[in-house]
Parts: sequence; structure tokens; C-alpha cells
Amino acid sequence: MPTHPVVFLTDRGLRHQEAARQAAPANLAVTMLRTPTFDELRPHLATAEFIISERNQPVTADMIDAAPNLKLIVRLGSLGYDIDSAAAAARGVKVVVQPVLGSFFCAEHALMMTLALIKKLGRGMHDALTAMHGLPAQRGDEDTFSFNWLGYTDIGGLIGRTVSIVGMGEIGVEYARLVRPFHLAAVYYSKRTPYPAHVESALGIRHADLATCLTAADVLISLLPYSAETDYQRGGLNRERLALLKPGAVLVHLGSGSVVDEAAVLEMLRMGRLAGAAFDTYEYEPLQPDNPLVLYARDPKNNLLLTPHTAAAHVTVGREGDYAAILNYLRGA
Repeated sequence: MPTHPVVFLTDRGLRHQEAARQAAPANLAVTMLRTPTFDELRPHLATAEFIISERNQPVTADMIDAAPNLKLIVRLGSLGYDIDSAAAAARGVKVVVQPVLGSFFCAEHALMMTLALIKKLGRGMHDALTAMHGLPAQRGDEDTFSFNWLGYTDIGGLIGRTVSIVGMGEIGVEYARLVRPFHLAAVYYSKRTPYPAHVESALGIRHADLATCLTAADVLISLLPYSAETDYQRGGLNRERLALLKPGAVLVHLGSGSVVDEAAVLEMLRMGRLAGAAFDTYEYEPLQPDNPLVLYARDPKNNLLLTPHTAAAHVTVGREGDYAAILNYLRGA
């Protein structure tokens, strides 16, 4: 079976790299490179027929020029602004921008958690089943109903709020698209390298530094990846930075474990400084029964939502799809 050289560019850790490598079809020879320099990349480009660029790895004119056998560039992600499509077209190299299903699912999960926190869903579900109100039940019609029969006065909405996304990448992009119909006051994002103006305009987002994102947010979406800089013990969303959040804000965390100071979040919830928090990832996984987050979340009135690292989970998700465009090309599709 012929072997086709593939250069796979990524910024993700070894576990994700290995999953992508194992999913590669037998007729593809995959070289996985994590944020390489051009000098590191050059010898692999000399033979490459295909380039896969994951998330935020650019493909420049120099890279295209250094790959005489290049046929196809695949972007795993929904933004292709940093692929030099003009240089590719001049060489007859095709470019495919392929959104990642897992990013859609994570964005859906983040939006679900956002609305659940603002609407106090956990408490409402619990109280609807257990709270005693002493009122007789009446059959409903257009004039007969018991609106808000428990008398809640603290249920909010997303319309007109300010959302800040820290750790802005593919999931953040899809989240920004999902919340556009909610007529938000603003969507801020923090990212080491801001998106071009036309991308910001299309997504309805504004770049800001981390401090501005935190102080402005009614809803903080944490998508920070783990690194030495984002570990909360060295930086990340540590106690001092979390203290910048306005009273009544809510936090949704789908980023890597160990980037949010969970003890500080619990303290802010207990003090009423945060109106709610939701986690899908944790400093220690799996969660244990005596974890302080678990103990606090058992009371639905505390508005702390925990899910078992399932934001990206879906029956259809697998890394085999990373290579779909290449296989289609080889089949002449």
C-alpha cells in the first residue's frame, strides 16, 4: 500500500497527539509536530503531500514554498484566516477548513451551563419536586395558572449581559457564535495573539486583557489550557484574579484541570460574591465523594453545577475524522 507523508501541526499535549496518531489510516505516514519552528519543520515539508493544521497553527507562504509535493492543507477548526490561501492557490494546493465536532459539543455544554446558572435550574428542579407550598392544584387554562408559585426573585437572563471568554480558541469561537442571538451587551475575549478585525467583527467579539475580561464579566467562560503559566498556583485563575469578578457574576469552567483555584471559587460562592459556578474539569479527576466541590454541590440552592468531564462527549466523536478530507482527496472526491 502506498504511503503518503502527512505533517500534522498541533499545540496539544501528548495524549491528544497520540489519539490522533493512532486514528491515522494505514496509507498515511503522519509526522506529529507541536508548535515547531520553521527550521524544525523544513525537512518534513520537503516530502509532505498533506499538511494538517490543528486549531491555531499557521500555514505560511514560506511553508508552502518549502513543500514541493504539497497537494492539500487541512485546518482542523473553523477559522482559516492564518492559512495563506493565496499562496496555496498559486501553487494549485487545495485548502479545506474543517470545523471540529468536539468544539461544537463543548460550546453547547458551556451555553447549557451558562443558562442553567443564570436561571437557577438546579434549585428550580429540586424545589419543583420537593418544596411544600400549601396551594391547591388547579387545572390550567389561559387564565388559570400559578406563575412562579415559589416566589423566586433572583432568576436572571442572558440578554443584555456581558460575557468574557478567557482561553479563546475553537470552543470559544463556537460559543461566541451560539450566544450572538442573545443580544449581549458585549463579548470580550483574552488571547495572546488577537484575531484579525474581520474575524472579531464576524464573531461579535472584542479583544481585552485578562483583567478587563474579569472585571467586565457577568458570565466568565474559562477555556484556559494547562501550562506552567496557567496553573493557578503560578498564575491562571488564582484567588487574586478571581477577586476581580463583579459581585453576582457566574463562572463556567471547561478548560484544563488545575487552572482555576477551586477553593477560592467555593469561598466566593459561600460569601455570595459569585452567584453560581459550573465545572466540567477539575484539579483532581475523577471527583471523589469527599471533594469540597462535591459536598457543596449536593445542596442545589448553592448553584454549583458539576459534570463528569463530558462537555466534548458524543457518540460520533473520534479522531478518525481528522483525516477525512485527505482520504476524500485520495479517492478523487
